[in-house]
Amino acid sequence: MKIVFITDGGLEKGMGHVQQSTTLAEELRDRAEICFLTKSDETVVKQIVNVGFNTFKLNHDNEILDLLKEIRPNIIIIDKLDVAEELAKELKETLRTKLIIFTNLTRANRCADIAVSAVIGSNFKNSRFLDEETNTLYFYGPKYWVLRKECYEFKKRGKTLRNKVEKIALIFGGSDASNLTSAALDELLHLKNDFKIDVILGAHFTYFDSLNQVLSQPSAKKKKVSVYKNIKNVAELMYKADLVMASPGLAAFEALCVGTPMIVMHQNEFQKDGFKGFVPTLGKEDIKRIGDLINRAAFIDPLQEYITRLEIGEGKVELIETIIGD
Repeated sequence: MKIVFITDGGLEKGMGHVQQSTTLAEELRDRAEICFLTKSDETVVKQIVNVGFNTFKLNHDNEILDLLKEIRPNIIIIDKLDVAEELAKELKETLRTKLIIFTNLTRANRCADIAVSAVIGSNFKNSRFLDEETNTLYFYGPKYWVLRKECYEFKKRGKTLRNKVEKIALIFGGSDASNLTSAALDELLHLKNDFKIDVILGAHFTYFDSLNQVLSQPSAKKKKVSVYKNIKNVAELMYKADLVMASPGLAAFEALCVGTPMIVMHQNEFQKDGFKGFVPTLGKEDIKRIGDLINRAAFIDPLQEYITRLEIGEGKVELIETIIGD
């Protein structure tokens, strides 16, 4: 079986789509011949190649279509917000292959055999249904996040929460376009609490001058700040933390999956609106509230009933078997 993934990421788009795609590809590695197509920059290409997949960097959708005609895959999986409806139609009409679309905002979903959205449009409720007009099978809700395999392993271990926050993990996405990392770390270093802090940076993080300036403070050494970039043991660091601060998206749900309380900080209005009605999020302008939230333990608790009923990531096997099935 041949499977082609099409995904994009970068400084503005973040790396969530790339992370989810490579995670799914790793699950399918032993069952198919897999390659990736992307219009993204060399940082994204390197990220995918480092996971072990052949990757083609292309510039336009017509180049993607031409290459797909050569490859003739059995399944095409697209993971991006802005899938062109024209491309999706062309793929179905010309190649007549199985088309799966993840996390997309456009009408291209109507052309797909399967459309998956863990957050967007789901109202944070899990559902699976067939649109009889288009014959598209929809998977909605956090149950259908494709999480890193190790998240499930740490979830099985269970976790006893400490009464006091001693260790904090910061993870604001693959690019952290708003540089929440530096802002949140600076605020934490000015608090009297004696924290240990793990700073987890993605492949497209660029604000090193700002971060290094924050790290030059004497309190950074006293509070034992450790900085990691583009690492594979993210789930482990989340599991060992007493509190995770993250942006809305894949990392936030991975933290909840492993059982760690959270403070969520949005990068932009799109993320803020996307989480409205689910959990409260902070913006960069709310950074001074962090200390109060920590002192009051006003976190998103993974053991709360409204979180546990989401079954975060528990539909992965169901989703995979549907994708590769007849």
